[in-house]
Amino acid sequence: MILNSLVSYYEALADKGELERPGWGTARVGYKVCLRPDGSVREITSIKVEEIREKKKQLVPIGVSVPEQVVRSSGIKPNFMCDTGAYLLGYAGTGDKVDKKAAQKFEAAKELHLLILADVDTPAARTVRAFFENYKPDEILALDLPESTLKDLTKDLVTFKDEDDEYLMADPGIRSAWDKSRGEDVDAVKGRCLVTGNTDEIAILHNKIKGVQGAQSSGANLVGFNARSYESYGKDNGQGLNAPVGKYAMFAYTTALNSLLAGKHRARLGDTTVVWWTLDADDEAEGFMDDFINGDDDDAAVEKIVENISKGKPIGLDEDKLEKTFCVLGLAPNAARISVRFFYRDTFGKFVRNIATHYERLQIEGAKRVLTPYWLALETTSPNVSDRSKAVSPILGGALLSAILNDWRYPEMLYEQVLTRIRAEHEVSSGKAAIIKAYLLKNTENENYKEVLTMALNEESNNRAYVLGRLFAALEGAQYHANNSSNLKERYLTSACATPGLVFPSMIQMASHHMAKSGSISDAQLIASLIDKLEGGVPFPARLSNTEQGLFLEGYYHQVQKKLKAKQEKGAKS
Repeated sequence: MILNSLVSYYEALADKGELERPGWGTARVGYKVCLRPDGSVREITSIKVEEIREKKKQLVPIGVSVPEQVVRSSGIKPNFMCDTGAYLLGYAGTGDKVDKKAAQKFEAAKELHLLILADVDTPAARTVRAFFENYKPDEILALDLPESTLKDLTKDLVTFKDEDDEYLMADPGIRSAWDKSRGEDVDAVKGRCLVTGNTDEIAILHNKIKGVQGAQSSGANLVGFNARSYESYGKDNGQGLNAPVGKYAMFAYTTALNSLLAGKHRARLGDTTVVWWTLDADDEAEGFMDDFINGDDDDAAVEKIVENISKGKPIGLDEDKLEKTFCVLGLAPNAARISVRFFYRDTFGKFVRNIATHYERLQIEGAKRVLTPYWLALETTSPNVSDRSKAVSPILGGALLSAILNDWRYPEMLYEQVLTRIRAEHEVSSGKAAIIKAYLLKNTENENYKEVLTMALNEESNNRAYVLGRLFAALEGAQYHANNSSNLKERYLTSACATPGLVFPSMIQMASHHMAKSGSISDAQLIASLIDKLEGGVPFPARLSNTEQGLFLEGYYHQVQKKLKAKQEKGAKS
């Protein structure tokens, strides 16, 4: 189903002219070798661009249409017109010494290019031939390149440009020569492709997938067999014959997936790289998912849809679009292979409604940003970590996204880690309160909890844990009004939440002194009314369960937000 969906996506993009035909593909190229008409090297410079990756600006290689890259399992196999510095320049990062293996790679590339371009009589082809006929691997040292460039050339892809900054491989003569060189393999095994159902040459080795975070930078395989234990009976050493995928389908699915991983419709959550697409490559539908997963703090696309659903209005997207088939794929690194963390295929409308329902559960007073999955995951990490995205549990991101898209129960890890952070930080942020609310609404069966799992304060509720949280906030307020400061959260929040019977009696006794000092009647009335809701407060419960601790923290957060809102309204009037 994954390969079939990717082939459909490839064909939709190919029909739009956005992906190349077989024999060509997109690769991430980092450097250009500028050649003079006589084939000599004028300069080698970076063509990387600045992109935001994991919320940071980084220089990354750009996507370029290049001749199809070979699959390298072992040995020396050059690519045409685009390859690493070892193949196209004979440089392997060995300083002023010529590396023997790099020299062999360059000779293999030289032989390939001179063979394919032998009969091509265009200026671009003559320039490339002259380069390979005259260049020597030690010439790169005479260019006085920076150390950073020399280091990059050992791993980044390189291609040729002319003095007008045009890609030499774009020359019609060179393109035609490459296409002609890809004749039918008379020794190839033919069979029925399990993806298309058509008879085709079976791909023994599949093209590598590049762009999965944590996988090998040279690429990794989504489909591959490299040991007897993975092979079917009678297919010993058959590699791709164990799962017969035709060369067309192999090219199509790898091209489509590499395009997704090199484009904008991708994200990283923990150790999972996520991509998404519609079978007909609908930019608007794919863009909505991009807003949901990668949206900025002020993004309003998802909020508008949530608002429409909560008011019983139409979603705001075309009904035909909602019926389109939508796919979401999660990939994780696994040595030279890629693991499929999850794959979901359903109507776009189903995913949209599940996302909207999720955001409805998250809504809470005082929220400062749209809580995309990225920001939700960050709420489980310490704010003191330099790169919080790397501190997220590797499996949490994928599990969280799966729960949201399918309207499943939220992962318990999300709730437990949020409680752990609150205990460590002695602070209930709007994001953490929203997570607690959403988790308890979805994951608990007790209908009585729902009366307090609301957007704002429920002053009528007698839920014991919720009222205790409100009472803690009231006691904190009494201390603040007496001393213009409060350390109650730092000293008692964790213990009051878990073992209220141990600390509430002494906190109430302290509060009586605070209220005598401040003379605050409102504090006294609020504390008395909350104690009455607890049937006098005696005895306070010895322990609260994990679920009850979440209700406690919701009560505390709601009470604090009410006080802040009243203060803001008072300031606005004055």
